[in-house]
Amino acid sequence: MAISDQTAILAQLKVFYKDKVESLLSRNCPTIRVIPKERIEGKSVNFSAVSGQGGAVAGSFTVAKTLAATDSGSVEFAVTPGQIFSVYMLNAKEVQASLTKRGGYMRLGGGKMFKASERFRKTLAAALYGRGFGELCATGYSTAIVADTAFNLTLPTDAIMKIDVGSELVIKSKVDSSTVNTTLTVNSISGTTVNVTPDTAVSAPLATDILCLAGSMNSSGDPLLPMGLGGWLPTIQARDGTTWDSYIDTDFFGVDRSTSVERLAGNFYNPSASEDYTVSIQTLLAKCRRQGSQADLIVLNDNDWLTLSAEIEATNTYFTQTSTKQQKNAVTGMKALAASFSTNFIENIYDDPFVPQGRFYILDTSAIELLSYTNVDKVNDGVVGNNPGKQDPMAMDNEGQEKTPYGLIIDDYLNVAPGSDSVDGPSTAVTIQFFGSFAVTNPSVCGVGEFYGSDDYAITAYA
Repeated sequence: MAISDQTAILAQLKVFYKDKVESLLSRNCPTIRVIPKERIEGKSVNFSAVSGQGGAVAGSFTVAKTLAATDSGSVEFAVTPGQIFSVYMLNAKEVQASLTKRGGYMRLGGGKMFKASERFRKTLAAALYGRGFGELCATGYSTAIVADTAFNLTLPTDAIMKIDVGSELVIKSKVDSSTVNTTLTVNSISGTTVNVTPDTAVSAPLATDILCLAGSMNSSGDPLLPMGLGGWLPTIQARDGTTWDSYIDTDFFGVDRSTSVERLAGNFYNPSASEDYTVSIQTLLAKCRRQGSQADLIVLNDNDWLTLSAEIEATNTYFTQTSTKQQKNAVTGMKALAASFSTNFIENIYDDPFVPQGRFYILDTSAIELLSYTNVDKVNDGVVGNNPGKQDPMAMDNEGQEKTPYGLIIDDYLNVAPGSDSVDGPSTAVTIQFFGSFAVTNPSVCGVGEFYGSDDYAITAYA
């Protein structure tokens, strides 16, 4: 209630303002933080891999010699970069109005830089688990869509993590379709309910239609975002059927992966009957270890982690930073996988809310890189590993680039150029620009799996 109902008294009292600006945004992707980064140049990053030993061996010398006449089993990947741009506008009026604490909670330029950095981080996380098309999930919606008439979508929590109010999304019949059925603007988000407004009508949408971030493909239908694990370790149609056959037969960065799928596209596990999550992880782990994997990172959605933690009766759940690794004796060998999982490997599980629910990864981090032309460390949020927390907006207070001269490349990740004009004067456009790609340099030591009953769009909606 008010201090007083007398206007004269209220006119003499001030308003007390807190200095701090709080971030209500969600956490960022912990997995990206532990992926090694490498600066690159050139038109592509090429690396060679031995995918087979050729089979030129026999008890008969003549047979072995004949088989040795043709060398085989070597491939070369040529990885080309994707791109992400996060932009904000800033004019002189905004700058002058927030020069000090007397004018604003923080400088408006710093606040806009913080938001742009968060947009970039969330989109890079979306790219990590996709194929460059900005794919999020199946819409689950099959009612006629009327142009300019708002409606609600119910989306999985991992998709919610990758969008915000104001985001533009597109509906397509399949992930790599070059045809956009309609473009949606996000009006509001409440839990898993997203209210959107379409720009065009769709008379008969399908529940299996795919929702993607707008601006994630070019006019030819090629992906623009960085290639992620969705491409390097694909799960399309649970690796079965004609859609999968067509996909895996198509060259991937110059390589035909159909000749040796597990070695060139990673290990895969999809249980055919109901089983515990621990069994699914152990089974995929065994496949990866068979290929020589160090298997130092297990990544799954945080909702799936809740199910998993209940199964293994973990006591540290989300508080992995308090675990006492020294007190746990890791055991090795295939016979000890169950014990190894419940002790040693528990240290390396990341509950990543950006992973599509139902999907999980077993990774050897020595075989994964983020290859970039730009300095991606500049937009690191400062949180270490899988620890809880998020960046304080005030950390960006002096990063608004208000006085930065125009430049094509600034600090290896920024572009500052003239923005649009308005009645309030000219503005500056500041762009966080990223060019690069995720690369799994040794797919054979990594794996992807689906828990039983998973409704991951990659196995249920890709048609």
